Amino acid sequence: MAGASYFRILSERVRRPAFNALFLFVTSRCNSLCRTCFYFDKLNSRDDLSFDDIRRLSESAPRFNKLWLSGGEPTLREELGEIISLFARNNGIRNVNLPTNGLMPEKLFRILDETLARTPEHVAIDLNFSLDGLANTHDAIRGVPNNFQRTLATMRETEARYGHVSRLRRNVLSVITRENYGELVELGLRLAEQGGIDGHYFEVVRGATPDPGVKALTRDEVAELHRRLFPLHRHYARRLFAHLPAPARAVATAYYLGNLRLHFELQESCFDAPTPWPMPCTAGQTALVVDHNGRFRACEMRGIIGDLHEHNMNLADALGSPAVKREVAAIARDGCWCTHSCFIHESGKFSPRMQLFEIPVAWWNQNREQVAAAPLAELERFRALELA
Repeated sequence: MAGASYFRILSERVRRPAFNALFLFVTSRCNSLCRTCFYFDKLNSRDDLSFDDIRRLSESAPRFNKLWLSGGEPTLREELGEIISLFARNNGIRNVNLPTNGLMPEKLFRILDETLARTPEHVAIDLNFSLDGLANTHDAIRGVPNNFQRTLATMRETEARYGHVSRLRRNVLSVITRENYGELVELGLRLAEQGGIDGHYFEVVRGATPDPGVKALTRDEVAELHRRLFPLHRHYARRLFAHLPAPARAVATAYYLGNLRLHFELQESCFDAPTPWPMPCTAGQTALVVDHNGRFRACEMRGIIGDLHEHNMNLADALGSPAVKREVAAIARDGCWCTHSCFIHESGKFSPRMQLFEIPVAWWNQNREQVAAAPLAELERFRALELA
C-alpha cells in the first residue's frame, strides 16, 4: 500500500535529534583552483590528520548514518578506501557522499574498488562529479585547462566499470554562480540526453570565495533557474524509482521531489538574508564538521569551536563538550539560517513538521508549477526526456 510505504519513510526519518552525520575533510590537498571554493585559504596545508588520528576518531564516535567526505580533493587521500571501511565497520554508516573533480580516474577507481570490496552491501555510495558549466565556463571556474573533457571521460569510464553496481549512484553536482547561470539548464539537458548518470543536483554558491563576483546573483534569478531545472529532477526521479512497484514508486517520487522543492524554497528565502526555516537547525547536534587538521565546527559556514587533538581524537567527548553545547545554543539564539542544502537536509530529518507537512506541500506546489519562462525548444527537449 502507498500509505504503508509513506509511513515507513516517516518512521525512518521522524525521530528525536541524535548524531546522524559526520562531515569529514579527509585532506587539504587539491589539484584545482576553483573560484567558488569556500575552503580556498586552507588548501594544500601540511597538517592533514594522520590515518591513526582518523582511526581514533572513528573508534570513539557513536554510530551514525551518513559520512560526508570533503576536502581538498578527497581522492588525493591515499587511504580513502580504508578510511571509508573504518566508518562502515566501527560506526555502521549506511551512506557515503564522495565528491570528486574527476581529474585522477585511476585513483578514483582504486578507491571505489576498495570501498565496494570492504563495505557491506547496504552501504550506499553517492559519487558526485563536479561540473560547473559547459566546457569553457567549467574550465574557467575550476582553473584547470581541459577539465570539462577530462571529467566527462572519467564519468564515461565510471559508467563502463560500475554501471551494474546498484549501490553506487553516479551523480553530477553543479554550483550556481553568476558565470554559469545562463547555461546550467543546457548542461543538465545535455547530460540527461547522453545518459549514464543517476542524478544532477544544484547548489547555490556559498561562503567566502576567492572571487566574490561569482556570487553576483539575485534571488529572482535563482528562483527562475530552480523552476526551469525542475523537469530535470522529475526525469531523474522516474529513473531512480523505476524498479519499485507502482504504489511505492509514487510515494517515493513524491517524497523525493517534495524534498528537493522545499530545499529550493529555503535557499531562495535565505538568499539575501537569513530567513527562519520551518524547523530548527540541528548543526552541532545531529551533524558535526571536522576539518582536515582536526579542528571542528557545527557547520562549514560557522567558526571553529574546538580541536579534536585536545580531546585525544575522541569525537564522542567533543560532541558532549561545553564548547559544542554553547555553539548549539548560539545557533538557536542567532537565528542562523542559510542556503546550505546539506544542513537543510540533515535538520529536516528530525522535524515532524517538515516530514508530515512541509515536504508534502512542497511536492504539491511543484506538481502544479508551470515553467512558463522557459523557451519552447527547451520544453520540447524535456518532453522528449519524459517519453524516452
